[in-house]
Amino acid sequence: MKELVELMKSPGGPPLVGITGPAGSGRTTLLAELGTEIDISGSRIVALRFTRDGSAVPAHLASRSVPAPGRVAPARDRLSPPWSPIGSADGAADDPRIARTAGAAAAAPLLLSGNAVLLVDDAQWMDRDTSAVLEAMVRRFAGSTVRVVCAVRTPVPASARAEGVCAWARLRSDGLVHDVRLRPLDGDAVARALRTATGAVAAPELVARVRALSRGVPAAVRDAVEDLRADGSIRVVDRHAYLVPASGRAREPRNHLLRTVHDLGEDVWSAAKAVAVLHPLGAAAPGLVASSLRCTAAEAGALLDRLRGAGVLHRGHGGATWRFTVPLVASVLLDCLGPYERRRLSETAVRAVWDDGVVCDDPDYLTDRVADAGRLVDPVRARAELLARAPEAMGTRPDLAERWWNAAAELAPDRAQRAQALLMHAVTCFLHGDYERSMHGTQAVLRYHPEQLPAESVQEIQVMLISAMHNVGDAGALEEVAAGRRFFHGDDAARTVSRAIALSLMDRWADARRLLAGTRDVWATTAMSTALGELFEMLADLWAGRPEPLHRRLAEAGTGDRSHGTDERHRHTHVNALVTTLFCVGDLRGVEHVLEKEGLAPEGLDMTNRAQLAATQGRFDTALDLGRRCIAGGTARGYDAGRSAMQQGTAYLMIARGELSRARELLATARADRPALAHLLENPAAEIDKVLGNGDAATERLTTTLDAAMRRELVVGAELTWAQLADLALDRGDHGAAVRALEGVDRVDAAMRTSRSRMYALLVRAAVDSDGAAARDAVDVCRERGQPFELGVTISKLARHGLGEPELLREAYDVFGDLDALLCRVWTRTLMLRYDVPIPGRRVTVAENERLLALLVADGLSNKQLAFVLRTSDKSVEGRLSRLFSRTGHRSRIELAAAIASGEYEVG
Repeated sequence: MKELVELMKSPGGPPLVGITGPAGSGRTTLLAELGTEIDISGSRIVALRFTRDGSAVPAHLASRSVPAPGRVAPARDRLSPPWSPIGSADGAADDPRIARTAGAAAAAPLLLSGNAVLLVDDAQWMDRDTSAVLEAMVRRFAGSTVRVVCAVRTPVPASARAEGVCAWARLRSDGLVHDVRLRPLDGDAVARALRTATGAVAAPELVARVRALSRGVPAAVRDAVEDLRADGSIRVVDRHAYLVPASGRAREPRNHLLRTVHDLGEDVWSAAKAVAVLHPLGAAAPGLVASSLRCTAAEAGALLDRLRGAGVLHRGHGGATWRFTVPLVASVLLDCLGPYERRRLSETAVRAVWDDGVVCDDPDYLTDRVADAGRLVDPVRARAELLARAPEAMGTRPDLAERWWNAAAELAPDRAQRAQALLMHAVTCFLHGDYERSMHGTQAVLRYHPEQLPAESVQEIQVMLISAMHNVGDAGALEEVAAGRRFFHGDDAARTVSRAIALSLMDRWADARRLLAGTRDVWATTAMSTALGELFEMLADLWAGRPEPLHRRLAEAGTGDRSHGTDERHRHTHVNALVTTLFCVGDLRGVEHVLEKEGLAPEGLDMTNRAQLAATQGRFDTALDLGRRCIAGGTARGYDAGRSAMQQGTAYLMIARGELSRARELLATARADRPALAHLLENPAAEIDKVLGNGDAATERLTTTLDAAMRRELVVGAELTWAQLADLALDRGDHGAAVRALEGVDRVDAAMRTSRSRMYALLVRAAVDSDGAAARDAVDVCRERGQPFELGVTISKLARHGLGEPELLREAYDVFGDLDALLCRVWTRTLMLRYDVPIPGRRVTVAENERLLALLVADGLSNKQLAFVLRTSDKSVEGRLSRLFSRTGHRSRIELAAAIASGEYEVG
């Protein structure tokens, strides 16, 4: 923009600037912003636009830009007058004298005004005579300070192309034109547009999807974001926007996207809808459009040519390929089709492929058209196509798989095959987080087709239904199942295990354990019920502090035992359940052992477990991204007991980086999901209280959580709670409370017998009793556990209590640096100063302090809270804030927070 303004001001510069680009590329916006810049500099602005009939009318081009601070808005007395200085002169295109006379008359008032700029929008609609007048006028401006800026939509309509293109070519050859071609937005620009629209950082796959739909055309980018939002395909978690499977809910066609097509007339509109369905068939598309519209090939070709001329449709390789210039337009046109219209056009496409040998490169296209055509084509062949493709799409394109399973159910020849297709539809909905539809679909199958269900699948179906009930928040239905008042189709074994799972989902693990222990002879009778019953019995025992069943399972890992099932799917479920359980007790080494023995790569784990693995291995960025994706996709809920542990770990990572409000938001979202072992979420919440100086609130939160967990006989995670309570007690000088916390963590260690419980027992003993040997042992156990962040925290905690070897602080400092744990780095620097441990990298220290301060200020912390968190004085905080505002140019906390939220000021 700045360079263009300077070019227009420079003496001897070209008098004509041409801004070209397709519909939606931002020509009018650039014209308006250019006018604002020029007007602020004092030049006179005259603006007009041309209508489709070639008439010139005054225009009021309003820039969307806000003048920068200190700049004045456009002055009213310099805006466009209520007349247009250029118009058509009959015969000007054929008689140069008429053109010169009219051009001179149009140029005179602008030349007399001195510094003037004529802004012309939609110049592509000029007729031949007006183009000739414009050329003559521009030549009069050569060497003057007057400039003409024309915005031209490409491709230029055929009616104006010949004379207009020739006139511009003559001016260009004489050096009187400067061309500005608006190009599509690249990936970075689309990412910025998404951040503006969503207020969040867009994931790469979302950026790629928007760019593919819009081809980078700015207006289409905005429309694509709106379209994806309306479809439920964008989900924001922790200020990050992710692409998720479409919800499938009905939406209104966005007619503003189709204004250009509507303006071409009803016959072109019908052709556009037809070609939206048929264009993937390439060279055959025009003939199929003609057939569907019941017109001749020549008539169909003329209609398609009008779409091409308007820039809507592109013909490539001599007619071998057809595509929409903006793919989103094709999607919207499909939404405008009526049910019968869609079926009939899909029938045309399917018959072209099946009967005429037409080929399409997109493997999903035919299956989609088969699903839409339904019984208008051969139902046996159609169903075979759907059943072949739907299973493939369940993992990659669940939105397509849903449609295809549903269509297969409609084409089923009998009740059994219909039931199976409906069941797979419900499974697909469940897998991609559409629990409402999964629940209704599963209930329908169980109610209307119970006799058609395979006996070995009944138990799995019930588990899926119960999990869906939990995830949609139907507590009443879950309670009825748990109490045995709601029964499903199936035997006593399936119903008993289903009751136990319902109790577990309500976090009533002790009740589930008692039910399973008292009914083993009932449920241990079929393979699937036995596998699930033993899994939940093991979990309930472990959570209550009885780890023996877990140890037996671990001993069986990799031995070939297949009591959990014989196929790969059941093996995958079994291994992930073991990994989840081990992560809940913080055992990374156990996870690595299971993966090695079972021969499963980390990529084969569920996303929740992959997030946990990344966190414990010290890959913070990956862990945070995977954690957000778990929440965004709505996956891995149900009876995934590891979800709370994963979210607990993710919140701790955010706290370590100084992202306190984001950690709070994450925990609030996590609680809303009603996860199992929800008490684990209170540990990071208490840590936030402590960080902000609310030690009493943290103590009350932890005490309440611990009491509630004990009442429910939940011991898992209690070692961390007792350790936090010991820290808080020592901070306030309450040695008696610290001793009680030590006794509590020792009891947990005696019950759980995990490396984590042992490490916390040693850590608390070292702090409470000033026991150097316990401190050394705690560090040794921590190293054996192989979790970098945990090691750094352990070293720092011991140093804070005057224990451990001070030189280890450098190791902790480096660990926190690798993890970008800004808050932990600041605290460790304070300890290093206390123990005279050299701090490397003065410049790095200053940069990290500024980043952390900016984050905390954006979180809304007061000066007193900032001083507490940063472990410095109020006066020091005031000085740091002054320097931060001075360096960034932001004048207030609100401005700084807004800059961080918009991405203008990067802090991470």
